[in-house]
Amino acid sequence: MTRFLSRILDDPQSGELNEETERLFAYHQATKHTYHSVRSSAHYLDWKNQPNPFRTYEGAPVTPLVPDPSFPDTGTFAAMGALDSTAQLAGKSNPENRDATVRLDSIWLSRLLWYSMAVSSWKKVPSTGSRYSLRVNPSSGNLHPTETYLALRGFTGVDDGLYHYRADMHALELRSAGGWTQHLAEALRIPCAAESALIVGLTSIFWREAWKYRERAYRYCCHDMGHAMMSLLLAARALGLPGGAILHFADLRLMRTLGLTGSDEAPMAFLVFPSKSSTEQNSIPPHDTFAGEPNELSVEEVPYELLLGVHRSTILSGTARLPREIAAGSAAAIGEGHSTLHAASRDIRRDSSLGIVARRRRSALDFDARTPPMERRDMEQILDFATRDWQADWRGNFGGDDAADRRGADFVTLYLYVHRVRDCEPGVYRWDRSTRQLEQLHRGNVERVAAYLSLEQALAGNACFAVSMIADLASAARNFGNRGYRYVHFEAGAIGQRLYLGAEALGWNATGIGAFYDDDVHRYLGFLPETDDSVIASVDAAEKRALVMLGSPTSRRAAEISDTKNKSGSEEETVRVTEREIPSATDPGKLPRQVIYHFSIGRAIPDPRIEA
Repeated sequence: MTRFLSRILDDPQSGELNEETERLFAYHQATKHTYHSVRSSAHYLDWKNQPNPFRTYEGAPVTPLVPDPSFPDTGTFAAMGALDSTAQLAGKSNPENRDATVRLDSIWLSRLLWYSMAVSSWKKVPSTGSRYSLRVNPSSGNLHPTETYLALRGFTGVDDGLYHYRADMHALELRSAGGWTQHLAEALRIPCAAESALIVGLTSIFWREAWKYRERAYRYCCHDMGHAMMSLLLAARALGLPGGAILHFADLRLMRTLGLTGSDEAPMAFLVFPSKSSTEQNSIPPHDTFAGEPNELSVEEVPYELLLGVHRSTILSGTARLPREIAAGSAAAIGEGHSTLHAASRDIRRDSSLGIVARRRRSALDFDARTPPMERRDMEQILDFATRDWQADWRGNFGGDDAADRRGADFVTLYLYVHRVRDCEPGVYRWDRSTRQLEQLHRGNVERVAAYLSLEQALAGNACFAVSMIADLASAARNFGNRGYRYVHFEAGAIGQRLYLGAEALGWNATGIGAFYDDDVHRYLGFLPETDDSVIASVDAAEKRALVMLGSPTSRRAAEISDTKNKSGSEEETVRVTEREIPSATDPGKLPRQVIYHFSIGRAIPDPRIEA
């Protein structure tokens, strides 16, 4: 089978396009959804050609891991709050509390993967009886483009080497024996990682997502990568290993290092867990050959040139380095997106075990609009911990000698559509990460608007609240070139993972929404001027056609709401942010700040397809 990813990576220009940031904005503009585009570009899924959701290496030695291992009783919010700290976590069964040294063995690995990347449940289609798996980490369309590799050093009962995680078997496949943590540390040019016991490499198989979502799939692969990174970092933190993400690396060098040359996988992230104490263990150099042959995922792979092109434009050359200001931790390098100390952060009011929450998490298909309102303090606790600091090289707080003492930089701002939250007036709000407070921008019922903007998906209107994640694409491009496009989506996915887990920990449910009417969101939030047809007029037109929201509580109330608009006009009024933030650009393709992810939280309607 032709693997089109290999074709673009073989191009000698790969690694030389990163500074041509018009490519970033061109791709983002070309993959936007509009009311008309989703109706004029019909796409029929070729079910016979659906990619296999599980990668295997046929012929590689397999090490089964113990299923359903115990897990520390560390709280979900406690783990989130400790992501930027090396302090011990509370918990009666936390290994950090029993011994200063975490025991690293196959049981530890089983716990890490079982509660972050494993199969969590199964669904059964009533009409056909066919079954398909769900996983601990969420994925757009449940297609799971992310693959997991682990470089191990000094694990009791497990040989040093590079392994691939087989999620279908909860097992490790040995790809190459020897001192792989040192080898990866050298390839990543992170000297502090040379003595790490564990480095996790995460790759993306773009074709898995493109099979369904075509050119827009690159966005979803990057969302999923952010979710996967945060899922692993939280599980490892609860198990006693603090760590961070290395994302600014030379792609082709790391692809060759991992033995992925000619593959359909692209290396996207490396999670490094620095050793607490040095060791004199001498590891055997890695083998030059790799065990096992990767399975073919489909009969045929379809090339999506825009997707392949944007990935090609984000590739870094072998001489790439973090911008000097970022490496030095300069707050001015990214500007207003830089986090401040969380002086106003809340204490943990309620919490639930991360292990239980991670395995229980599901993506809600819809929410019950009749559920009692969420408490405002629950919403604010979820938002607070979802936007806490975490460590990554591009954020300027990981990978250097003094990086851990810095606060991370942020590109993403959360705008909320609040529907059913006690003591919180319905309307649109912005979450201020510096003050950890909500700022009200608009007053009025915005259920219909939230549902319409989320590609007419009723769940965004039936939720207690929905979220638009707005990224500063211009700042990301200015600091990192096209590579910044990955980072803003990684950040959004990392926030989304914590929104999922925080909601579940407090007894609520959530779902990520990767599809939305991009420029309608921008017009509604005031980033773009209105066109002749206002967003509210588009909502009315969509509901008259009743193509998607037919029968939902939101849709049933549409006529009533339309007839009883507030005489002040607040129901139809466009939300306008402060004048300071309204961009001068009127070209949607050059808009500095753009929506990259939607989310919603509420009380899920049970899915009868999930097997007990």
